[in-house]
Amino acid sequence: MGRHFVETAILLKAFTQLTVADRNADAARAYAAALAHPAVDALAVDARDRAALTDILRRYDVVVSTIGPYYLFGTTVLECAIDAGCHYIDICDDPEPTLDMLGLHLKARAAGITAIVGMGASPGVANLLASTAIRNVEVPHRVVTTWGSASRAKEEANADTDLGAALEHWIEQLTGSIPVFRAGRITAGTPLAEVMLHVPGVGAVKAHTVGHPEPVTLPSTFPSIREGINAMVLSHGLVGLLKVLQARVDKRGQTVEQAATLLRGIVLRKDMSGLSFGESMFLLKSSLKESLFGRRYIPAEMSAIAEGMHQGRRHICSAWLNGEIPGGMGPNTCIPTAIALRMLAEKRINKKGVHAPEAVIDAEPFFDHLRPFVRVRDTSQPIVTVREAFVKQPS
Repeated sequence: MGRHFVETAILLKAFTQLTVADRNADAARAYAAALAHPAVDALAVDARDRAALTDILRRYDVVVSTIGPYYLFGTTVLECAIDAGCHYIDICDDPEPTLDMLGLHLKARAAGITAIVGMGASPGVANLLASTAIRNVEVPHRVVTTWGSASRAKEEANADTDLGAALEHWIEQLTGSIPVFRAGRITAGTPLAEVMLHVPGVGAVKAHTVGHPEPVTLPSTFPSIREGINAMVLSHGLVGLLKVLQARVDKRGQTVEQAATLLRGIVLRKDMSGLSFGESMFLLKSSLKESLFGRRYIPAEMSAIAEGMHQGRRHICSAWLNGEIPGGMGPNTCIPTAIALRMLAEKRINKKGVHAPEAVIDAEPFFDHLRPFVRVRDTSQPIVTVREAFVKQPS
């Protein structure tokens, strides 16, 4: 992740001096040397040493943290940045540490720093797609951010690069309970709950809930929102596999690590030997369901849908990228991070305190910066596809 950020920041000329900081000093120096950029150097830093990290950050204007897990390092690095008077950006995609870091808002504001939590793909780009959709609805009361695949074939093509990464975090957000926004407050929701979405320009799409920060941050920026969830649009076969692993953790007492190991073997090596006969039959039925009855996908890996009311009808607006960022999870996550750094350097971001992306980043100039990195589907259209629909309420 950090490498994709650095290389994009170089392309964007987003800094005057950049230091690659890592616990492995030799690797950091070798990487910096390979870049052969006169304004890039390297430094040994151990984020577990708070005093040393704070002292180092006093020499810099901004720290961009791409180290996880964020439940261990998110709040720690942010607190050091606040104490050092150093602006902060990260790619945290875990809702609990996101809320912990947002709780440092007043302290950061008093220190005169800007901190942006979750400035990657989802959260990050997803939040700004949501901001776009929400602002097109007169009185929005519901927002759904989605991610997944634009088709079953696309899902399979992405398996090696995307599904093989961060699997433990993914399983963690599919087991136990997850934070959702319901009836105007954060509450516990069930992961992998089925949700039917009406997507303008597409129709009815089946999705499944997953834990993520977007539902707990968007309502703070848009107070009329009363309901918020994050959902995945994936093939029936993959959803069936995730339900099998969810049951292993929640009902059979397996660890998240064990479930992630099994998922890694199935996704990357097609090794089904760890499944019971009953689980294998369940997966077969899940896959056959899609083959027999089809499956409707959203034509993008990330999207947002906002809903409100207009003259007695549901007003629904969807927003997604008109194209894709090639290269998998790394570029999709950290190209947006580098754009946020450039916007901060240009003083297009100037609110002090700790914020989610949608609270401090203007979506339109952000997507203008993002456009050169997107393989656009329709060059005659804007970088963000917006579709609206008005649906009659049932009597």
